[in-house]
Amino acid sequence: MAYILHYIKTRQINKMVPGLKKYDFLIKGVGDMFENIRVLDFTRVFSGPFCTQMLAELGAEVIKVEVPKKGDETRGWYPLKQDWSGYFMALNRSKKSITLNLKEERAITIVKEVVKTCDVVVENFAPGVAKRLGISYEDLKEVNPDLIYLSLSAYGQSGPNSKLKGYDPIIQADTGVMSLTGEKGGSPVKTAFPIADISSSLYGAFAIAAALYKRSITNEGEYIDIALYDSVVSLMGIIAAIPFFKNEVPQRMGSEHPHRVPSRNYLTGDGSYIHVISNESQWFILCDLLNLDEKYRRKPYTTDLGRLENREEVDNQIQNALLNKSGKDWVALFKDYGVPCSLVNNLDQVLKSEQTKSRELLISWTQDNLGEVTGLNFPYKFLHSQSKVTRPVPKLGEHTNEILKEIGYTSSQITNLRNEGII
Repeated sequence: MAYILHYIKTRQINKMVPGLKKYDFLIKGVGDMFENIRVLDFTRVFSGPFCTQMLAELGAEVIKVEVPKKGDETRGWYPLKQDWSGYFMALNRSKKSITLNLKEERAITIVKEVVKTCDVVVENFAPGVAKRLGISYEDLKEVNPDLIYLSLSAYGQSGPNSKLKGYDPIIQADTGVMSLTGEKGGSPVKTAFPIADISSSLYGAFAIAAALYKRSITNEGEYIDIALYDSVVSLMGIIAAIPFFKNEVPQRMGSEHPHRVPSRNYLTGDGSYIHVISNESQWFILCDLLNLDEKYRRKPYTTDLGRLENREEVDNQIQNALLNKSGKDWVALFKDYGVPCSLVNNLDQVLKSEQTKSRELLISWTQDNLGEVTGLNFPYKFLHSQSKVTRPVPKLGEHTNEILKEIGYTSSQITNLRNEGII
């Protein structure tokens, strides 16, 4: 049965397998986790494309809708190589691309025809845009009642800021992330990677998976509203505990941990930095390895809270001791004795590390005129399944003809649509 289901399209199951519960294949197990799931992807830039790429590399067929002739604007973003954008390629592997001018009524007709064959729609328009275009959840569920529809936006579909535009740095500023990032006494800074885009993408993919599971039981579709703002705020539970419990406003602490000492970057004898953490049991080992004064083996220094109350003194003692050897030497010694630590690596070191390679975090595929290219893999490891690149990053509109023919358009009709600027 599993072998047969592997080849049965989603919309054919009830007709071809009498007695089979709708979407039962989702929980009976087939080759890829999202096999037979089709996603229509209206997203651009980061938050949506990262979400749908996760679905694609777990087996879903993702059809990316782009503006004719222009496409997703990130197709032209740095870094560029032979007209391919590394930014775009990092977020759009394993997808198909079609072009549709969504301002044209006939393009919306095509959307609704394609949606009949889809399980999921993902969009990251500003709130209200999808409704104006005629492709909102309410519009599309009329042609596909059990559709799962995800809207990603800066501030969500409701609330006082719902109409505001917001990119990742704006959300970092508004949620307080910037106020918490940077050195003590320094200026607020943003994180090096787009935490708002990434967190909303992850929540989006998880919510879609949950909705698919629910649908496999109830046969009901779902509408999902995820905001970048909400996603970032929800990540700060342990930081929010400070104002909740102590009525204090958390401050920038650089590499220091708000609740634990030691936990920060320390300069070593060769100019490199290492990060060292210890709990109460590891503290005594660290005292021995650093040859700290005997008093640091007694209270108050033997408890996390005691060291926290004497942070500056403890950090100074550790910092002075670490200047006696190189970072690599200290890391090797600490690891031998079970003290958590690491060199503060740059990204080039990370990508070349044995740990990264052994965990299969690098993934390669053949990309058009570029030949073999490398990107970052998704981190999950399954016993019976795997995330994988299923197709190279699509050229703009590469699959438009294929998708339109599938829903009944002839070659001459497609040519006319292209000449009229519909596709």
